Amino acid sequence: MKCLLLHDPDPRYDNVLSDNNIQITNLPVLQTTVLNLDHSSDNSPAKHDGIIISSKHGAKFLIKNKIDISGKSLAIVGPATAKIVRKYADQFDDVTLVWEDNASLLSQTILSSFPRSHSWIFYCGNKALDILPRTLSEHGVRLKQLVVYTVDKRPEFDKDLSLFDVGAFEAVVFFSPSGVDYTGEFLRDKLSDRCVLVAFGKSTAAALSQCFSNVFVIRICEHPTPSGVLDVLMSL
Repeated sequence: MKCLLLHDPDPRYDNVLSDNNIQITNLPVLQTTVLNLDHSSDNSPAKHDGIIISSKHGAKFLIKNKIDISGKSLAIVGPATAKIVRKYADQFDDVTLVWEDNASLLSQTILSSFPRSHSWIFYCGNKALDILPRTLSEHGVRLKQLVVYTVDKRPEFDKDLSLFDVGAFEAVVFFSPSGVDYTGEFLRDKLSDRCVLVAFGKSTAAALSQCFSNVFVIRICEHPTPSGVLDVLMSL
């Protein structure tokens, strides 16, 4: 099987998929810039009981700015991001950390594990979905969203993609709704109608359905791990 991963090269995926006779091509879509921000006023984590981080880029902002998280509650999306944050948190006292695979599950964990009086600051990107803010707001939880990184399409993406026979790919893995937004229209007329689109999570699947109008088969990868991707591809 020939598979296009719209992602930076990652040995974890490369090894697991290649070992199972899947021929992969990595093609990163996005470029991310972590911002430098003023921590005064409401931007200061000291004014909040907890911090929500939904990606490794939010974690990079936390570490880059050497933010004191002593006594804080941390709510994290994804195991890889949780691992990064946990390592940073080890140097601070009295830190409570919870994580879930996706924003929907994390919002429910926050509601069930912490007082509704908790005030949160959400380190997010400019393309963040409204799942967490909307759910927490509906339950009266105070949340301050702070855009700490920006996500844009790599200027070289279209040129790089033109180097490949896109119609030969039997599967394409999309890792985020942003990846769909930036590449879907470009790919739509180039993929074989036999190609299967694999989405990381329900939000990415929804973006694919909207962009491709159900022309292609869409499969959801429920667990954001190399083995999760492998399970979907091996089932095709």
